[in-house]
Amino acid sequence: MTKNKIKLLIGGAEYPIITEDDAGYVEELGAELDAALKRTLSENRNISTTQAAVLLALEYADNYKKAVISADNLRSQIKDYLDDASSAKSKADWARHEAENAKRE
Repeated sequence: MTKNKIKLLIGGAEYPIITEDDAGYVEELGAELDAALKRTLSENRNISTTQAAVLLALEYADNYKKAVISADNLRSQIKDYLDDASSAKSKADWARHEAENAKRE
């Protein structure tokens, strides 16, 4: 896979990044992070850039963990629905088979 070299400007500092991800995608992430950092700093004027970055990291980690839990719950629900559908199909097949046997008799 091709490696992309990108320079991101986040919080006034430049970060050279080498990634296999799409350059536009990584640039978008950098822009979103920079905007979030600026917002956090403007809302909390008494904190440093490092403190704001740690707050953002905590927020992002929280969002990630909640997304993983939500995805796990959805997978579990889908598995339950598939199990229910399989059970219903088996019961329907059995009922059809019994109905055919009853017609033959």
